[in-house]
Amino acid sequence: MALQMYLVDAFSIYAASALAANTIVRSIAGAVLPLCGLRMYDALGMGWGNSTLGFICLAMVPLPFLIQRWGEHLRTKFAIKNL
Repeated sequence: MALQMYLVDAFSIYAASALAANTIVRSIAGAVLPLCGLRMYDALGMGWGNSTLGFICLAMVPLPFLIQRWGEHLRTKFAIKNL
């Protein structure tokens, strides 16, 4: 929900296109990741498979802070015309 609100604020007149792109990526990830999950659990087992997912989530903890720190700079660096 927070990502969708960010996309609406960041791409004001192109918000519908940004939300559509977000939906497409989310749908593809939702279709592909369960297929990869079965292989991961077969190879690693339940313990290390769940730990791997936890480590991935832990690695993503700094992302909101990095976006908060550098987000405006990146948005202004690559200007979109008529935005």
